[in-house]
Amino acid sequence: MKHTILNKIRQHGKVIILLFLIGVFYLSFGCPFRLLTGISCPGCGMTRALFSLLTLDFGKAFELHPLVFLLPFAVLIYFKRKSIPKKAMTVLCAFALILLFAVYCIRMIQGSTVVYADFESGLIYRLFNNVM
Repeated sequence: MKHTILNKIRQHGKVIILLFLIGVFYLSFGCPFRLLTGISCPGCGMTRALFSLLTLDFGKAFELHPLVFLLPFAVLIYFKRKSIPKKAMTVLCAFALILLFAVYCIRMIQGSTVVYADFESGLIYRLFNNVM
């Protein structure tokens, strides 16, 4: 049993380390895309939505990011990816990206407290503005 757990950790070690580093960055600086550009990223609100989902506040979770309910399926697909045909994985990934982009565009157009554009708060704008 112990070897199985260690093997699983070794198999997914890079993903675990990457998720850990992303978590540390987010806790320290927030969203890197928003930090640089001042524009919300397509995943903005997902972490807060996940926490709302874990506390069974489904309405708040949906409000923060409507695609949060697909996360359990994404995790399942990730762990079963070797048993899923490559063509099906390509279609699933393409569909997920299209859906993410479509939801992002709708949220940006409709206006939201979660997804917005404030170029002047972006690091790139501030650096460019100070240079000129």
